[in-house]
Formats: sequence, structure tokens, C-alpha cells
Amino acid sequence: MKWFNRKRVEDERIVNMKNKIYKEVYILIMSICTISVVVKSFMLSDWKSSLLELVIVIAGGLYFGIRSVLLGIYSDEVEVHDSRSKVSFNTRNMLWGIGIGVFMALFFGIRSTVLYGDGTWTTGVWYFFLVALVSLMIYIPLFAGGMLIVHQLTNRTSQKISQKDQFYS
Repeated sequence: MKWFNRKRVEDERIVNMKNKIYKEVYILIMSICTISVVVKSFMLSDWKSSLLELVIVIAGGLYFGIRSVLLGIYSDEVEVHDSRSKVSFNTRNMLWGIGIGVFMALFFGIRSTVLYGDGTWTTGVWYFFLVALVSLMIYIPLFAGGMLIVHQLTNRTSQKISQKDQFYS
């Protein structure tokens, strides 16, 4: 980050270790916020209590994604991944989208059973299957297609920026 634009030489090992620590802190904060949202959604029926955590998770992910695209790193990461892995980045994103859709469907099915089931076994099972099935129909195409479209657009944009940087270097 060039916020203060200091011109000093730093040890590469120290910089890499700091980046590693920042990455660990980022993952820790995102995990805590995500767990907080999940717990609050089961304990409280009001979603506004977890709004701050949702903003932190979404804003952090958006900042990281936009910054990596604008630096041209995203397309380089895709190329490295595709050369090392048997599963392409497109397929990986599609599988993640399906997984997130299934998780959301199960989450909402269980949540509906816990919050709105009247205590009988048949009502709880009915609520679970009804909400989970409808959520599967909504969230799998939404997340899988959305992740695929976003990946294509960001990869194309990152490639253009990366090629532009190569011509000016």
C-alpha cells in the first residue's frame, strides 16, 4: 500500500513475514465475523444485529478482489493455478458456487426448522425440506453462475491491465 509513500529499503524477508501475518489476521477476522453472523442468525430473528459483521466480510472481500484485479495480479494467479492444478480455475469457481449454494440451502432449511417449527417432528421436517429445496433452486444457479460471470469479467479486466503494464515497463 502506497498510502504514505516512504522511500526506504526494507528487508524482503521481513516484508514477506509481515504479509504472512497480515494474511493470518485477515483470515482470523473474517472467520470470527462469519461465525458471529451464523450464531446471531440462529439466536436472534433480527438480522440487523449482524449487519456490521456482514459489512466487514463483504467489504474486505471486495477490497481484496478489486485491488488484485486493478494490479493485474488476478489473471497471473489464474494462469499459475491452471498450470499447477488438474482442475481449472473456472471449474473450481463453479464447484465453490455449487458448494456455497448447498450450504446456504442447508443453513436456511435448518434455520427455518429451528425458528419456525412448532415443535412437532413432521412440521420441522416439512419446513426443512421445503425451504432447503427452494433455496437449492435459487442459490445454486445464483452463486455458480454469478461466480462464473464475475471470474470471466475480472480475469479479462486483469489481463488487459497486466498487458498495459507490460507495454509501459
